[in-house]
Amino acid sequence: MKRARFDRNKIVRPDPNTAAGWHRYVCGYCGNSVAGAVVAEFKLVRASDSQVQFHAKWLQCPTCANPSVMDSHRNVRPGVKGGVAVEGLPEDVAEAYDEARACFGVGGFTGCELVCRKILMHVAVEKGAKEGEPFQAYIDYLADQRYVTPPMRPWVDRIRAHGNLATHRLAKPEKARAESTLMFTGELLRLVYEMDYMSKLYAPPEPAESGGEPEDAAE
Repeated sequence: MKRARFDRNKIVRPDPNTAAGWHRYVCGYCGNSVAGAVVAEFKLVRASDSQVQFHAKWLQCPTCANPSVMDSHRNVRPGVKGGVAVEGLPEDVAEAYDEARACFGVGGFTGCELVCRKILMHVAVEKGAKEGEPFQAYIDYLADQRYVTPPMRPWVDRIRAHGNLATHRLAKPEKARAESTLMFTGELLRLVYEMDYMSKLYAPPEPAESGGEPEDAAE
């Protein structure tokens, strides 16, 4: 089998004043649906019959300016992260959650579920639990401290259970299960951290001390 010939003449920079100079995609960095600038386009051509064997586009997001690459199958890398963004997270929790979302975005469903299980430890330890305990102990701790309410307990435990399956079973988790694990994890983080963060962010400013009781104070 003949190897494809690399033809430098097939590297082009499309005219930004034409439709070829732009490509619509979802940016894996900022998550926005954009018409990205095609910085360069590359075609690997078979010398024998001039058939295109590989096609790639280098794209630049107009929103965040980060670069992406689209391959012959129209896959754009980096891929879009899974789950939802959550605000107000401690640094280590935020890093772990971002890793889980990134794993899901590239089809790393096993890694996604393993990191989600580990997030249970991050959250519990950040809230005062001891590091190195079994994962069930972390759920018990969060429940005892009332971060996890009785109605939440079954779906929070699924984060642990799915992570255990990903650890001890050879079969790769299917996308739907990993998606649910990531969804449960995001919801836990929203309830533990984001709601408190938002309440402080939008809390009314403290009244200035005037020495007297505010006029609208309840009697």
